Amino acid sequence: MFIRRPSDIGLIVRAARKARSMSQDDLAKLLGVSRLWINEFEGGKPTARLDLVLRALAELDVTLTAHSEAEVSAGTELVETPTNSIDIDDIANTGLVSPSSSLSKPRKKRR
Repeated sequence: MFIRRPSDIGLIVRAARKARSMSQDDLAKLLGVSRLWINEFEGGKPTARLDLVLRALAELDVTLTAHSEAEVSAGTELVETPTNSIDIDDIANTGLVSPSSSLSKPRKKRR
């Protein structure tokens, strides 16, 4: 299935949830959100938080794969690999990058 709009992801989540005989309330409790949020998300809510979307997909064992339709010359990387690694599971589980991450900007001390 091609995902072009938020509603496409919502349809996938709804189908996966129903295939597992889960109610919207069951999924909401797993994610720590309201049933209304699940309902809006499955309906294509364009402002759904990415961390919650990723957690919902993980709970339902749904994997997304990205492909580029652009013509790319041999040996060209489509995505830059950062020198500091980021664990997508940590982001999906907490919604935040850990404060000990070297990607965080150091805070200035207040006087």
